[in-house]
Amino acid sequence: MQLKYPTFPAKMTSGQAQQLVHDHAYVARDYQQTLRDIENRDTFGNIDRLVQYPFTAPVIEEKSAEELARQAAKKEENSRRLREAAAKSRLEKLVVREQEYEAFTNLKNAKATTKKIEWMSQLKQSGFKDERDLDETIKQLDAAIQRARNKELGIDETEEKEPPPSNLLDIPDEELSEADKKEKRKQRLLKASYDARIRAKAAKEEAKAREAENARLEEERRLQNPTQWIEETQKKRQDVIDRIKKRKRLAAELSDRRSRASQLRMRSIANLASDTNGSKRRRKGQEEDNFGEDDEDWMIYREISRDEDEDDAEEDLALLNHYESQLLQYDPDFLPEHSFEASSSPINTLLHQLAHGTHPPYDPMDISQTYQLHVNIERSRVSEALFQPSIIGLDQAGIVETLDDIVKTFDISTRSRIQKSIFLTGGFTSLPGFSDRILDNVRSIFPVGSPVQVRHAKDPLLDAWKGAAKFALSSSFKQYCVTRKEYQEYGGEYIKEHGLGNAFRS
Repeated sequence: MQLKYPTFPAKMTSGQAQQLVHDHAYVARDYQQTLRDIENRDTFGNIDRLVQYPFTAPVIEEKSAEELARQAAKKEENSRRLREAAAKSRLEKLVVREQEYEAFTNLKNAKATTKKIEWMSQLKQSGFKDERDLDETIKQLDAAIQRARNKELGIDETEEKEPPPSNLLDIPDEELSEADKKEKRKQRLLKASYDARIRAKAAKEEAKAREAENARLEEERRLQNPTQWIEETQKKRQDVIDRIKKRKRLAAELSDRRSRASQLRMRSIANLASDTNGSKRRRKGQEEDNFGEDDEDWMIYREISRDEDEDDAEEDLALLNHYESQLLQYDPDFLPEHSFEASSSPINTLLHQLAHGTHPPYDPMDISQTYQLHVNIERSRVSEALFQPSIIGLDQAGIVETLDDIVKTFDISTRSRIQKSIFLTGGFTSLPGFSDRILDNVRSIFPVGSPVQVRHAKDPLLDAWKGAAKFALSSSFKQYCVTRKEYQEYGGEYIKEHGLGNAFRS
């Protein structure tokens, strides 16, 4: 339990752990079936047990309606101040840009009335490389000022502007000066950009119209046969989920250098490399390609395969969201917890289920839940260590295998008597289901039809002590005691043989 809850606020004592075993542990008649029941969320609640540790709940001050109103008013006042500060900042920036625009425009106009040397000196002092740099800055300032003004006035700028001038495009280059040729190239670029935007806008409108038509046809199919429509949508959704899972598995395999998928992909890259540099390799006599043997080749491979399927993944996720939104709207049996995102969430994993249960939903902000232990798989796993010591890392035989080995040391006539007198005692045998599990396992290893009887002690917890006490009160007890002389001669491990012992006899 300490491994299961490494950050549990309270440290569990050995006495508390022992109490959990006494109160909640049992012996599973079929351990594998118990594990399947734990994995099943429908049957998990029948096994899970909640243990609440004591805690001190934090004192939460309940605020009155007047205090809440004052807080809301204060919050609104702060928001208003922020909005005013943002508007003031935008206005200040606009004023600065307008002043810069006016100053740079005056500098541009001063060219006509100032000597060229003096004007170029002023241009350099203002931080411009040449006249073209000044013109570009003025153009950018003008556009920024216009955008800021439109934003303040609430004017939408998404509408396409007037087409750019194209008066020089139809004139041959032979009839144009050098300046006009540059202007013609500029007009050609602007027109190509404008035409591309127009085509993209038209394609977007066609896509919207196509989506609207598909939605209309889909709605007609849903109204005509709702049951069939739901089944088809569920199938489409499952196909998309299968593709997403397959892509994730492939990505995991490709991230492993030694996986078959990675080797095949690297081989394909090597073939491409050999096709590109094949003549060079043949001249050097290197017929066999060794791409992939070096770590640098692996880094190249990782870089190539990094973003290959991003577009397909985004498209599948969009489709999945569309199908699930339709099912949530029209399928009464499809609930939010059935969505792919909910099912793949970490809170729905088996480890989260074992640590935090299913009901009520885990809330890390709930102080009481941070002091809770969920005892589920441990209830049967603790006792299962007697039957399968390997699950706790012990390379030993289980209790049933040990019993079988002991029985096989006797002759056939004695075995039948032993099989009919299997006696269970000891405090651990009082766990629910212990006798049934021993009986089932013993029947599975003994010959078919063998008479088997398992008896349980009336007081398994104190049987051993009562037997030892009764033996100590008998008259023959002293002859089986180790004397001081024998202890000094044979050591503390020496034990005398007697009729109640378990000394091996052939």
